[in-house]
Amino acid sequence: MIRHAMAAVILVLASPALAQGGGELAAVDDMHVMGLQHVAMTVGDIDETIAFYAKAVPVKVTRRYRVPASHFPAALLSRRYTSVDVAVLAFPTGFVQLMDFEPGKPAAPQIRPVIGPGYTHICFQSSSRDPAILRFKAAGLSIISRFGKPDGVDIGGYGVRYAYGTDPNGIMIENESLDAPKRSEPAWITHIANTVHDRDRMLAFYGAVVGRKAHRTLEQENRPRLDDVAGIDGLKIRGGWLNVGNMEIEVWEYTHPRTPAPRGDRKLDEIGYSNFALEVADVRAQAARIKAAGVRLIGKPRSVGGWQTQYAFDPEGNIFALVQRGKAPAEESVAALR
Repeated sequence: MIRHAMAAVILVLASPALAQGGGELAAVDDMHVMGLQHVAMTVGDIDETIAFYAKAVPVKVTRRYRVPASHFPAALLSRRYTSVDVAVLAFPTGFVQLMDFEPGKPAAPQIRPVIGPGYTHICFQSSSRDPAILRFKAAGLSIISRFGKPDGVDIGGYGVRYAYGTDPNGIMIENESLDAPKRSEPAWITHIANTVHDRDRMLAFYGAVVGRKAHRTLEQENRPRLDDVAGIDGLKIRGGWLNVGNMEIEVWEYTHPRTPAPRGDRKLDEIGYSNFALEVADVRAQAARIKAAGVRLIGKPRSVGGWQTQYAFDPEGNIFALVQRGKAPAEESVAALR
């Protein structure tokens, strides 16, 4: 565990929308990382997944390639594979990396509980004039939330509606429908959510990895409209947000019903959000830094799709990566987003 003390958690009762960035690209000069380069999703059918997202949000496939499964650490795979089909999807604020470990052989959907543990969703924001959630529903999204408005659940009357649903793989997404969006695109990604057993420990961990403390925390309970977002009655939750420039890392701990304790180290080939990658200027130097702080690294940096990639575990067994661009296209760098 990283040996850094975390500042006292502050109780904040303002709008949750304030914590989620609004899709703005912030300066990162004070951090160890350049930004969140991609969120990785392991899917059962890569072509079906691309088609699904293309129906709901503008998708640009910047690259499609196949790599030997040996490019990934064996410790992160549940069994042997021959090759992995990879697609890089570009969005205004970052990238999604789709991975299909058995190309041409569809896998059954796997639904991760809303209360976790693990990476449970990414969040798309969109304008309430053209809510992405309606397009996702038309594309076949299975809705989890109990809507109060056509475009989601209005928690506090501050111009944001929230909605959860699952795609054909059983992977959850969130849509925030904004009355006053800060961007003009049809949709953009603002955060990945890590639902954990111990919020404070995880905020301290990722704060040390990134080099920036959580900018906001939240304690919330007995709020029926929040129950409607998750589709679970009697919720009690604790949250926190780390701004990493182009996106945020959102950390949730459900205290009722309780987020289960982690069940061991995750695998890359599990259907769902398998990891996220933080772009750095020098992957070996940053890997050495976090190793010295107690982070469990997984092997040494290796080339995956033109990125020097160092995989690691967080304290609850979730996978994350540090990546440095090698032969990958410059347009896939966080720097290109600005």
